[in-house]
Amino acid sequence: MLLSIDHLRVTFTVGSSVLQAVNEVSLALEEKAKTAIIGETGCGKSVLAMAVAGILPDNAQSRGIITWENTPLSEQLLKTIRGNELSLIPQNPLGSLNPVLTAGFQVSEALVRVRPALSKLALYHNTLELFHAAGLDQPQTVYHSYPHQLSGGMAQRVLLAAAMAGTPKLVIADEPTKGLDLDTRNQNVLLLHKVFENSALLLITHDIGVAATCQSIIVMYAGKIVETGQAEALVTNPLHPYTCQLLAAHPSQGLIPIPGLPANMTKLAAGCRFSDRCALHGKLNAAQSQLCLAKHPALKKRGATSAVRCWHA
Repeated sequence: MLLSIDHLRVTFTVGSSVLQAVNEVSLALEEKAKTAIIGETGCGKSVLAMAVAGILPDNAQSRGIITWENTPLSEQLLKTIRGNELSLIPQNPLGSLNPVLTAGFQVSEALVRVRPALSKLALYHNTLELFHAAGLDQPQTVYHSYPHQLSGGMAQRVLLAAAMAGTPKLVIADEPTKGLDLDTRNQNVLLLHKVFENSALLLITHDIGVAATCQSIIVMYAGKIVETGQAEALVTNPLHPYTCQLLAAHPSQGLIPIPGLPANMTKLAAGCRFSDRCALHGKLNAAQSQLCLAKHPALKKRGATSAVRCWHA
């Protein structure tokens, strides 16, 4: 197993409150597997990615077990594999690049960390090759450009080039299509799968259409996994009401908004965290409804590859 996460919990101290961003999440990722994690903003998916990459902010507290190739993922191991075997493509590409350094310098810095013996000329040409492989038509122009001179799609591809500098076994792409137009989004997703065909991919997204390009999908709500399954089965036959409503909210499915607001992560309900927004909940009888409100359901297996966290799914 390439990556294993067992009972991961990440909390943030905000004033006198404790925000439960990731709550008892377990998952496993095999070599070359392509898995998407989907959910609304604030569901915990990006925090999960940061925990794996070891870049949680100072006010975060985490517990649980993360293993890399059956070895506990210690800070020392992270320093060894991060940027080489483990690559992170952060969200907000323009904000993730240093505004006072050229794109070429920043990608060459990523390259020199894994290949320190390269000469300056070889480093330059290798960086241009990375830009070309990342789908940038004018690599020399991009090399000398500053982030503010790049479009969002170009900046995303610069980060993609930086992730290609090593030989990643796992690539974590955090919202790689956020803020991009439809055509650029589709191009970048296809490129992501092509470039990292021989790597495992953990794709963090709020877009069910992007998630469907992966082999499997994990759905998160309020810090918990609420459904997992093979992508095609989950999209065509979703089990959890939240997944159903996420699909209905997609522009291609009618753009029906999910009512209400996401759960208050500092004051979580005792029962199902989606009950106050759930379309199914209003159709239940009194006893069924009370069960939803009284006790949080466990994640139960459904067949060989699916699981759902719902009393009535």
